[in-house]
Amino acid sequence: MTPLDTRVVHTACTLDCPDACSLAVTVADGRIVAIDAAPENPLTDGWICAKVKRHAQRVYAPERVLTPLIRVGDKGAGDFREGTWDEALELISARMRHAIATRGADSVVAFTYNSSAALVERASFTEAFFAAIGATIVEHTICAHTMGVSWESVFGEMESADPADVVHARLVVIWGANPTVSNTHFPPLVQQAADQGARVVVIDPRRTAMAGRADLHLAINPGTDAALAYAIANLWSDHQWLDRDFIAAHAEGAEEFLVTAREWSLDRASEVTGLAADDIRTLADWWGTTRPSMLRIGWGPERNANGGAACRAILSLPVLGGHFGVPGSGVIGATSAGAATPRRRWPDVAMSPPDRRTLPMHQIGKWMAPGSGDPCEVLFVQGANPLVMCPDTQAVVAAFSRDDIFTVVHEQVLTDTARFADVVLPATTSFEIHDATSSYGSYAVLPVMPVIDRVGESRSNDEVGHAMAKALGHDWYLSSPLDGIDDAGPRIASVATRQFVDTFPHEGRARLADPEHGVPRWEAVAHDAQYPLTLISPATSKLINSMFGEFQSPSPAVLLHPDDAAIRGLTAGQSVRVTSPTGSISVPLEVHDGTRPGVAVMSKGVWLRHHAGGWGVNTLTPATGDPLANGACFNDTFVEVTSA
Repeated sequence: MTPLDTRVVHTACTLDCPDACSLAVTVADGRIVAIDAAPENPLTDGWICAKVKRHAQRVYAPERVLTPLIRVGDKGAGDFREGTWDEALELISARMRHAIATRGADSVVAFTYNSSAALVERASFTEAFFAAIGATIVEHTICAHTMGVSWESVFGEMESADPADVVHARLVVIWGANPTVSNTHFPPLVQQAADQGARVVVIDPRRTAMAGRADLHLAINPGTDAALAYAIANLWSDHQWLDRDFIAAHAEGAEEFLVTAREWSLDRASEVTGLAADDIRTLADWWGTTRPSMLRIGWGPERNANGGAACRAILSLPVLGGHFGVPGSGVIGATSAGAATPRRRWPDVAMSPPDRRTLPMHQIGKWMAPGSGDPCEVLFVQGANPLVMCPDTQAVVAAFSRDDIFTVVHEQVLTDTARFADVVLPATTSFEIHDATSSYGSYAVLPVMPVIDRVGESRSNDEVGHAMAKALGHDWYLSSPLDGIDDAGPRIASVATRQFVDTFPHEGRARLADPEHGVPRWEAVAHDAQYPLTLISPATSKLINSMFGEFQSPSPAVLLHPDDAAIRGLTAGQSVRVTSPTGSISVPLEVHDGTRPGVAVMSKGVWLRHHAGGWGVNTLTPATGDPLANGACFNDTFVEVTSA
């Protein structure tokens, strides 16, 4: 028997996760046979998550798109024939030329998310191409949009604290994040702090693994985070726990913020948030009197109509308390190592594009609805699965079913969205390209190496954009992705992270009152009393957004607290109907106290095909937006659960 040609290649994970782990990939006879941790990144610490260990199952999935596919059946049926790249590009370019000639560049819409792409692939020649022709941009309003606008409002360009610094904290407040699932190398750092005597507080409607180990868990009502933040500020004011010197030197709008905080008595905040008054008082006490303290804010608080108010109010608290300047203090947001400048590779015509309109990603079911007046005639989807990830699935399906819109999907596997395409283009995985990646949960910069040859006829984002540009008559030189990277590492970037010491907000002062929106304001979200439960749809340990849903789907079940199940006469394991104003689906029922009463939970990212009726959790979610940034409001989903 001939021995296998085996080698181990070191690369890095590019998936949409804060960790960006170093990987050691074992390849035998040109095929990936194992994926494990490599030592280049100290955060990885010799281990990686189970999701990435199984990543090769996507590389070789039965659903892997191996050639260009041309639709031959109805949209959504998944009926395609194999085509060539030349044929596919001719179809795409012909439809784009016609659309631009008849309705202008606004009629070509680029739905390019690419949150799990490497650095150059995110700002690839695909983006350069759409910039050059003036195509419509679909704004990334699905996730982190409201949080990003809120951070800019309060802190401007100030960098995040270094997450590794949390080991020096005496108090760690984890607000609206579940790092055990989606930032798995952060909990060990928190544990180091706890082992040295730090207290840990988790604010989350669910009893997550980290909440279960915390010194204090506040199971807050979704969408009421601003009320809790104001109540804390009010208590700090009453007990002289405000850092008046820091506020005077480094804050604007603090007095206006504190006047609003006076509206939030302990009793009122307790009623709105669903938290015990004693727990709110304990958090305020610990946070007001413990130094150094570190806040790790997640993306949970942004997912509702009060999301902008919540994020701004939460970010204001460390400013009021003066919790900055020493190791173990500050606010952890999204880190940025500035590791690549891929746009310097772009042709001049892409660097000085015509004015381009924008559309909200999460509202595609509205602007692309049948009968809509939007000029969209060609839709290009890359690095996204909108049929699963966007709110109001029925509206999204209706939009993607339109025969008068030519839809192109560049994708690795045949997703629910790809089944509605007119043309599907085969995409590379990160194991098939040269690039670099940097974490948004540390300051590591890591090279991304081609581990295997291309699977099928797959092409990178860069190559697809260059090919489309060529098909439309642009004579562009496709430079190496590495030309957009000065130092691919492995390295830890030297970034100023000591907030208010070597990285600062607007002219050194945080804004607690936004120039346009004023101070944060919490307002109750009106909803029909016949839908008394709030449904949230958080991430799980099995998926990256919807990635890997083809081979390891989470359960599509809905979780209820035992009290809510008992009131409705429901028992675990039975089939139930979950109904909201936008739709109704049938799913299995889980019952346990991992969620607070009044809050139902379903996993995000489960593919439609894994639901018995073909409709998933976002069938229930509204396509509304928060007033600060028009970010998606997934947690403003109000439902009733009944026996099926």
